[in-house]
Amino acid sequence: LDAQTVGGTVESKSLTRANYDSQFPGMNETGLDVLNILFALGTMALQQAAVVLGYPFNPEQRIFVVWLFTALLFALFVFLPSSPSVSNPNARGPGAFFRFLFPKAVWSHPSAWLDVRYFFFHQFFRVYLEGALMTTVSAMVFHKSSALLLSLNGQSPRLASEYVWGLEWAYILGAVLLGDFVAYVLHWWQHTNPLLWEFHKVHHSAPVMHPLTDYREHPVDNIFYALGHGLSIGLSGGCISYCLGYVPEGPTVYGVGLFSLLFNALGYNLRHSHIWLRWPGKWAYVFGCPAHHHIHHSYHPEHINKNFAFIFPIWDVVFGTFCLPDDNSKVKFGLGDGQEAVYTSCLGLYFLPLKKGLLHLKETFFPLR
Repeated sequence: LDAQTVGGTVESKSLTRANYDSQFPGMNETGLDVLNILFALGTMALQQAAVVLGYPFNPEQRIFVVWLFTALLFALFVFLPSSPSVSNPNARGPGAFFRFLFPKAVWSHPSAWLDVRYFFFHQFFRVYLEGALMTTVSAMVFHKSSALLLSLNGQSPRLASEYVWGLEWAYILGAVLLGDFVAYVLHWWQHTNPLLWEFHKVHHSAPVMHPLTDYREHPVDNIFYALGHGLSIGLSGGCISYCLGYVPEGPTVYGVGLFSLLFNALGYNLRHSHIWLRWPGKWAYVFGCPAHHHIHHSYHPEHINKNFAFIFPIWDVVFGTFCLPDDNSKVKFGLGDGQEAVYTSCLGLYFLPLKKGLLHLKETFFPLR
C-alpha cells in the first residue's frame, strides 16, 4: 500500500500471500487486507508525527525557530524599557526576562496546556484537511479560469516585452492584496455569521495566549479558509497565466517568500501572547502588529468585532473595524460570557462546536411551532 501525504509519498511494505501464510497461519485474505491497512495507517501516523515535530525547522510554519527568535528580540525590546530600576537586582537580568516571557499567570492556567495538547492533536489532521483541500481547489479554479478566458478571446494577449515586467509585479503585489482581502472577508464572516461563529469560537475561547494558541482552530475553520484561499489563489493565478502563459514567482530570501518572511519575522508569534507590541505612529496602519491582534481577541465592549485584518490593517480602516489604543489596559482575552469554561479538552474543542452548530441549523430550518 502507498500512504499518500501532502509532504510526499511513503511506501509501506505490504504483506504478500507468499509470506503471509507462514507468518499468520489460519488467517484469510480479509486478515491480510486489515493488516496492510493498519501498516499503511501506522506509516502515515509516523510520518505525520515527524512533520509536526519538524515545525520549528520549517520556515512555512509560524513556530519556525527564526520567527521565534525574532519574536524574542521584539519581546526584549518591550521588556527593557518597562523593567524597573537597576537598583532592584531581581527586576533585571536573564531571570527577570525569563519570567517576563513565561509568566506564571499564563502557564499556570489550564488553557495554556490545553493549547499544547491540542497542537499535537489537531495538527495530525490539519495538514491533510487544509493543505490538500486548498491545493485541490486552487488547481481546479486555476484551470477553469484560464480556460474560460481563452474560450472568450481565443488566444492569450501578446504583450510587448517592456510591459511584462510591470505586469509580473502587479500580479505579485495584487495576489498578496487579494489574498489578504479575502482573509479579511472570511474572518469578518466568521464573527458575524452565528453558525460560523460556533466553530471560530474555539480560537477565541483561550483566556490566556501563547504562540501555540495560533493553532487552536476547529477543522471547519480550516476547511472554510482552504476554500476561500484556494479560490483566490486559483483565480489570480489563472488570470495571470492567461496573460503571460505562466505564473510569476515573487521574490524569495533563502527560499522563503519575501512577504511571508516579513509577516512572520515582524513579531508574528507575539500576536498570540501576553506581550503588547504596537508599531509607532502611522506604521500601525500600514502593517499589522501584535497589539492589533490582541484587540481582536479582547472581549471588552470597545474591542468586540474589531481588527479582522491579518497583514494590512487598511481593510479595517476602510470598513470601520479598526481599533488600536495606545495601551492594553482594557484588553481581556477570551469570550467574556463564561463559555471558556466548557472548552476544557481536545475532544471538546472538536465536538462541542459541531453539537452547537447542529442545534443552530435545527433551530433555523426546523423551528419549534
